[in-house]
Amino acid sequence: MRLLRGLLVVVLSVVVLSVCAQADSRKGHINGILYQLTFNIPEQATDKVTGKAVITFDLRTKQDVALDFQGTPDEVIVYKANKSKAKKAKVRIENNQIVIPGKMFKAGATNKVEIDFVCQDKALSRSGNVVYTQVQADEGRALFPCFDVEGMRAQYQTTINAPAGWKSVSVDMSEKLVPSDYMFVTGKFDEKTSSVDGRHLRVLYSESTPDKEAAIDDVFNEVAKSMKWMEGYTGVSNPYEKECVIFILPSLELGGLERRGSIALSDKAVFLGKKPSKEDLLKRTALIAHETAHIWFGNIIAIDEPWAKEVLANFMASKMTRSQYRKGEFEINFINSYMSPAMALDRTEGAHPIAWEVDNPHDPVLFYDHINYEKAPVMMRMLEEEIGAEAMQKSLQQCLHDYYMGHVGWDEIVEMLDKQAPGAGVRQFCDVWVKQKGMPVITTAYKNGQVVVTQTDPYGRGLCWPQKFELKVISNLGVSQVIKVDMKQPTMTFKVKGGEPGYIVPNQDGRGYGRFALDDHYVQILPMRLIITRNDLNRYTLLNLIHDNYLQGKLTPSHFGELFRFLGREKNPLIMETAINQMHKIASDLSLQQRYTLELVIMDLLGENRTKDCRQLVLRKLGTSAISPEVLNKLQTILDRHDETVLDEHDYMEMAYRLAITRPERRKQILEKERDRLISSGNQELLQEFDFVSKATHPTADARVEVFKSLLKAENRVNESWALNALRLLNSDVFEPQSNVYIVEGLKALPEIQKTNSLAFPMRWVNTLIAPHKSEEAKIEIKKFLDGNADFPANLKNYIYESSWVLMNQVPYIDKTPKPAPAPVKKTTTKKKK
Repeated sequence: MRLLRGLLVVVLSVVVLSVCAQADSRKGHINGILYQLTFNIPEQATDKVTGKAVITFDLRTKQDVALDFQGTPDEVIVYKANKSKAKKAKVRIENNQIVIPGKMFKAGATNKVEIDFVCQDKALSRSGNVVYTQVQADEGRALFPCFDVEGMRAQYQTTINAPAGWKSVSVDMSEKLVPSDYMFVTGKFDEKTSSVDGRHLRVLYSESTPDKEAAIDDVFNEVAKSMKWMEGYTGVSNPYEKECVIFILPSLELGGLERRGSIALSDKAVFLGKKPSKEDLLKRTALIAHETAHIWFGNIIAIDEPWAKEVLANFMASKMTRSQYRKGEFEINFINSYMSPAMALDRTEGAHPIAWEVDNPHDPVLFYDHINYEKAPVMMRMLEEEIGAEAMQKSLQQCLHDYYMGHVGWDEIVEMLDKQAPGAGVRQFCDVWVKQKGMPVITTAYKNGQVVVTQTDPYGRGLCWPQKFELKVISNLGVSQVIKVDMKQPTMTFKVKGGEPGYIVPNQDGRGYGRFALDDHYVQILPMRLIITRNDLNRYTLLNLIHDNYLQGKLTPSHFGELFRFLGREKNPLIMETAINQMHKIASDLSLQQRYTLELVIMDLLGENRTKDCRQLVLRKLGTSAISPEVLNKLQTILDRHDETVLDEHDYMEMAYRLAITRPERRKQILEKERDRLISSGNQELLQEFDFVSKATHPTADARVEVFKSLLKAENRVNESWALNALRLLNSDVFEPQSNVYIVEGLKALPEIQKTNSLAFPMRWVNTLIAPHKSEEAKIEIKKFLDGNADFPANLKNYIYESSWVLMNQVPYIDKTPKPAPAPVKKTTTKKKK
């Protein structure tokens, strides 16, 4: 077996080297490329998009010419090069390449070849009367035959033959792009324009309502703000066309993308409904800022490593978002959006470096997870703290100046940062944070009048992650002390004022990255600090510290009462949502009768905290998760009345699903009544969604299995949010343990799902499949799958590790309080009667 593996490695190495050599050869011998592309968009969504490519290029030496394309041989017709009359040519089509014999071409001259082709489904997305190119690193070679080689830029002329009345936009002829940056959008669009700060903005969108019109105005303002901020920060103006086109696309599952000055946004990310939460608004701002930042870091300069491009875009996005929101809101959102997701993966067996080397650079899904996307901006913010904001800004400005319209690698960026701050240890910092996996365990303890902070590397490499965070110590005498920790050594000590601490709160500002540990005594009294901690950020980080220790079995579930007390007065919706989710988690960990009681207590929050935000969050949480008969009765009344001002129609649909699942005897009546409302509203999209998703509430296990099997077919995952919602209902806690039968089959399907769906979908699929489960049987199924699939793709396995971490690793609380010994029992003797 070892010999066979060795031979395979050798063969693969030869293949990789030959492909690289060919790629280098093409880059050195082919230039002056012009693609004249024609795409034929059919009226029927089930028909294929076809096209013609007329490719003109200069060839230095006579040789075979390889064009990258992922189509099959029967989907391609190549015509003889440099001929006025179209005659079919004999070519080789193999390994995703069309190889045209060199004898057809002229050396040292301009050559032309024509190809008819069928676009691959993965390269395009269609929703109703809208078609657009997909966002993939291999997008070009899946869309049309091309030289899909880094650095081989070309010009493009595009003709879109679309149905009558459709509007089309494609890349500008004057631009030189690599194929993966090519794009077009076509469809039956409405249009709205605006001028903000002298910049002309045009939005194309497919549906119009008064709420959506208002949201488009918000998009105008946020795009304009982001562009103005980026131009001010970088000192480089947007070089692309003066008119910025913004597409709002249906079924764009990634949230957003950017292509040469144009920005595409998912309709779900923009149109947030009548009652958007503060978190939804913050996410939209960050998304728009992220895609805008890519104009500078991704287009003006191309970045060799895909992860590094996302590092800079998310870092810029976080800075732009901070400029538009209050500091407390931004910091909490930064923890929510970046730090928590990154640590959720970094604490598992799936931890890997930010600079993650992958085998196939054209397999885009390998680059994108919570380490690449979310840990990266955390690292950049910490690096900025090390070298200073001014040095960071000057370095990035220099980078844009030196590599304008070129490309740069991460090592060159690090070199510029090091030159701007030569004494800051940039290279050493990046060696730990970027090139090493994992995160530290940071322990805080009191000893002999000092607080001792110790960093431990869980992998035993002796690493120390340089970082800064705050530590709060409150003595038994009431003396409060904030210690600013600048952790450049594995162990640091700090003198404590006022004697022995009554409380120790590590990482109170939330800027530290790692798992923070305390002695059990200090952990158990942390919940009592919640109600008296006034600073929003400090209160939020304390809340997360408490929950992390609860999952480690260090806190009794009875701290639920402290959560209720502080939530009765909480005003920050970002904190409310996290706390309500944690309260529900505690309730679901307990016995059925205890859960009934605690759900009623969560409902009682509506009387304690009368803010609209609290009402909305409580009703949304219980509306999707309640099992208490009393709470379900209240939800049924709310659904029947349909007059809650804090809920929208999607909320009522979710409530109907939950009631249909928990009250199977009334399922038909509940669903029919909600369906009749949707028909009356005239919203066909919501009606179609309801009909698709509600099938997953069927009370019969066999019927639900059939629904699950249908989701394994790619055509039933076209609308990804509908598919995920149906999967979530199938895995409802009410259906466990029967729902355990989906786990293995759902995981086996991941490689195929990765090929046929968007980049983010496999991660969401795994989380929806696994996260709701609590049974020992579910643990066994997951472990059995992991043990039996050692060669499963690493990125897909990481999604499993992350989604199952709480299920596999949560430690139940055990009361270790010493109990008094029972009193000795006196022996009694009886006298025998004479």
